[in-house]
Amino acid sequence: MKKLLMVIAMVLAGTLVAQDKAMTLADARGKIGDVIADPASMTSVMKQLSAADQTTYLADVNAAIAKMPGSTEEKTSKFLNVDAAALKGAKENNLTALVAEVFATVPPESLTVVNERFAADMFNRAADPSKTYTDEQYTEIAKTVLNKVQDRTATADNAGVRDTFAILMLLRASNGTPADLRDTLVNELRDPTTKELAQNEWISPALGQGQEKTYDPMLGASNAGDQPNLDMVLDVPWTLANEALMGDIASECSLGDYSGAITPQLSPIFDDPVIRVSRMTDPNSPYNPRSRRGSDKTTPVIPPFPPEPGPYQGQGL
Repeated sequence: MKKLLMVIAMVLAGTLVAQDKAMTLADARGKIGDVIADPASMTSVMKQLSAADQTTYLADVNAAIAKMPGSTEEKTSKFLNVDAAALKGAKENNLTALVAEVFATVPPESLTVVNERFAADMFNRAADPSKTYTDEQYTEIAKTVLNKVQDRTATADNAGVRDTFAILMLLRASNGTPADLRDTLVNELRDPTTKELAQNEWISPALGQGQEKTYDPMLGASNAGDQPNLDMVLDVPWTLANEALMGDIASECSLGDYSGAITPQLSPIFDDPVIRVSRMTDPNSPYNPRSRRGSDKTTPVIPPFPPEPGPYQGQGL
C-alpha cells in the first residue's frame, strides 16, 4: 500500500512540474513587453506554449513590434532577434509553421534583412557539418518550406512579395546549388502574376545579379517603407548567430538520411553569397547597402567598419 501511495505521489509531482512548465496564451501575452525588451527570453516563453499557441503568439509579438515607436532599423533589429529566438523554441514539427509565420507577419522592409540573416545563420545547408544534404534533398526541403509559407500568406497582405522573400532565403541558404533551384521554386508559386514578377523583376535585383543589389522592385510593389540601413541595424547585437536549425526543418520534411554528403559549391548566380563574405565588413559587397531606397547615388558612403577576426559573443549581425 505504501509503495502504491509513493507511486501516486510521484505521478502527481510529475504532473505538477509539467503544469509549471506550461503557459497559457493569455499569460504569454502579458510578457510581450518583456520579450521585446529581452529577445533571448522569447525562447523560454515559446517552449512553454502549445504548438498552436506558438504561431498565434509569434504573430502577436510581431504586431506589437510593428506598432512600436522608433526607426525602421530599430524595429528590424527586434524582428530579427525576437523571431530567431522564437524559432529556437519551436515545438516538435512546428518549426516550418513558425518560419511561415515570420514571413507572413514581418513587414516587407524588415524581411530584406531577415531573409538574409536567416539564410546565413540559421538555415544554411552547410551550417552543420554533421548533417549534409544532396541537391535533391535540399530541393524537397525548400519546396516544403515555400509551400508552407504560401499556405500562411494566402490571408496576408502582399502575399506575393512575402513568398518571394521566402524564395530568396532558400536560394541564399542553398549556397548556389542545384543550379535550377530558382526555376523550381518560382514554379511552385501559385499566383501567375507573382510567378512572372518574381522571375522577371524581383529575384535578380534582390540577389544583385548583373547589377547593384536592390530590393526596390519588391518594396515598391508592396508599398513598403525604405530598406533599413544595415549599419544602423548593427547597433543591436545578433545574439543568435550560428544557431543551425536546418536539421530540424529536414526532419519535419521526413528527410532523416544525411548520408548523401555534398561539397558546398558557390554558384556564379550569386555575386557575393551570404555564407562566403560578410556583407557587414566588405565595403564592396553588393549585400552591404549603404543608402536608402531611392536615394541619390552621389550620397557619400558611410566608412566601413574595421574588419573583425571572427564572430564573438555580442557581435552585431
